[in-house]
Amino acid sequence: MKQGSHRTHIALGLSLMLLLSATGCARWGGLFYALGGGRGQKIPAEYELPPGKLLILVDDPKEKVTWPRARTLLARYVGEELLAHEAISTVISPRSLAKFRQSDSKFESYAADEIGRKLGAKTVLWIEVRDFVAPEEVEEISTAAKMTLGIKVLTTAEEVSPHGVRLWPTVGSGHIVESSLNAIGVNKMKGENAVAKELARRSAILVGRVFYQHTLGDIEDDGV
Repeated sequence: MKQGSHRTHIALGLSLMLLLSATGCARWGGLFYALGGGRGQKIPAEYELPPGKLLILVDDPKEKVTWPRARTLLARYVGEELLAHEAISTVISPRSLAKFRQSDSKFESYAADEIGRKLGAKTVLWIEVRDFVAPEEVEEISTAAKMTLGIKVLTTAEEVSPHGVRLWPTVGSGHIVESSLNAIGVNKMKGENAVAKELARRSAILVGRVFYQHTLGDIEDDGV
């Protein structure tokens, strides 16, 4: 590409970006991103997890997840994601949590921070399933499978802050994370459980990115 042409493309890109910012239109902003604008940008962590053992607790109070194993996979994937990017050094395994759940008949009555304390965790990453749709097959191209999560970081310390056991976010019902698959992706999956597993994988990456610096870009479609 000639130097003059290169400058022209930069100018057009900047003009488009300014136009989109001025209009405030999310749809056109998405188009700008799809065309490559903004990719490669470094995004800082929204919150840095405190050092010490972390318990990842997935709660599905309304039993939205139709394949229960997806909850266990979500917890495991999130732990692996955080460890791989050194956002935390130690994660209590889902197996240890499952053993504790089975051995203590009062488990369901414990608060999240108390469960973490009993398992020796310093911090709890509490993940609540807000919505979950994982059809086996869809016909409408606009229809998608999705998993919506609300996440909070809690301390297990006996002496709590003015915000109680919550470390982050300090207000609101939790930080929202949503992953999705379009109709093409869903129809390539082998059944509803496979869709649920893929949503858990994608959600884990998005949850992990909240806690470590990452490069702006799409999630790789492994096997999709």
